[in-house]
Amino acid sequence: MIWQEEISNQVQRIDKHHISLAIVLRLFRREDIKKNSLKSYARYIQKKDILNIDQMLALDEYIELSENEMRCQLCDAVFNRLEEILIKYKERFQNLDSIVLVPLLRERILRIKNQEFTDNYFKSKSFTDAKRVEEIKKLIDCTK
Repeated sequence: MIWQEEISNQVQRIDKHHISLAIVLRLFRREDIKKNSLKSYARYIQKKDILNIDQMLALDEYIELSENEMRCQLCDAVFNRLEEILIKYKERFQNLDSIVLVPLLRERILRIKNQEFTDNYFKSKSFTDAKRVEEIKKLIDCTK
């Protein structure tokens, strides 16, 4: 969450807390993908100004790899698809500057590939705010 908070001011035009992307990554065996006609898709919902991305990945391509190889190949596959979709839908977003997001995302995924991923939700502003809300609720309950 820290990373999202850090880049929000750079990529969000109007509402810094608006959720513009919903990303789902699914891994299935090729035979299940074929048998169940499973497909990746991206759909922009104008009313909510949100792009839903559901990326289907073939588990067979990754299952025999070492952890390091798997992480690197998954990072490449995920980034390449996200970059393609973000550029394709760039004109539709009202709040998100997807062209600014792409290099930030590239840098973040490169850090994950290189095992530099240190994001810690418990150090984020979101966690601090949620914790403060809980403290206030407890105080309110004590006064009743």
